[in-house]
Amino acid sequence: MIFATEKTELNGVYKVHLENFSDDRGQIVNLFDTGQFPTFKVDKLSKSKRNVLRGLHGDATNDKLTITNSQIYNVSSFGILGRATSIRAENLVINNAGQSSFAGTYGGKYNFTHCTIANYWNSSFRQFPALLLNDFIVDENNTVFTNDLVEANFNNCIIYGNDNPEFLLENEGEVFNYKFTNCLLRFDNNNLDGQGNYDFENLTFYENNLFNQDPDFEDPFSNKMRIGADSAADGIGLSIFASQVPNDILNVSRTVDPDAGAYQSVVFDED
Repeated sequence: MIFATEKTELNGVYKVHLENFSDDRGQIVNLFDTGQFPTFKVDKLSKSKRNVLRGLHGDATNDKLTITNSQIYNVSSFGILGRATSIRAENLVINNAGQSSFAGTYGGKYNFTHCTIANYWNSSFRQFPALLLNDFIVDENNTVFTNDLVEANFNNCIIYGNDNPEFLLENEGEVFNYKFTNCLLRFDNNNLDGQGNYDFENLTFYENNLFNQDPDFEDPFSNKMRIGADSAADGIGLSIFASQVPNDILNVSRTVDPDAGAYQSVVFDED
């Protein structure tokens, strides 16, 4: 089922405009690739509570979901859950999910630019980090099936939260391609740091990132995800990615001194 106020088709791409959800009931947006709708574009998903995009299935050849200028908050499971699919996101903010804010599972292709993937969930125990990537599923007989993670690129993003670490990369197959570039990341685990998928000195996978420094969110527990002038994300964005998304989620220009994440920094009003 797709809850939408608008659905238009152009060159095989369906644009779904989702907004003005009520705050008093759970809203679940299921986007299943059934062949009827080859591609979805979600623009300006409202910041109303309890919205979730889930069940994104399909091959990783073409983008099955493009989501821009959107906010997803207060979900008891996953903010976005993709499986063996392809997702492109720009100026996306996700926060407060009972599991992961974004999970790209069973491989696929994911490209996130100027996104804030945060998780400050405090309503119950949280098992998963803000960001989860893997390339496998396990059936009821404990048989492991793998699928290529063709690519997973996070450019000029913030991946943070109130747990540690806030991203988990698990692979069982041979093709597991990912890269974090000019991001602010939370990962402070001596048992994993430098091991396996967490070799932060390997430029194939990690380049120009900052770790474990304060993002200076306005009030993440209330889903106020703007960053202040003291944010570690201030000015760390790479211009080549900022030029692809020249305005932030509030339509503020980021072409000069781009910050990581969906918002350009501001000076907060003093109480």
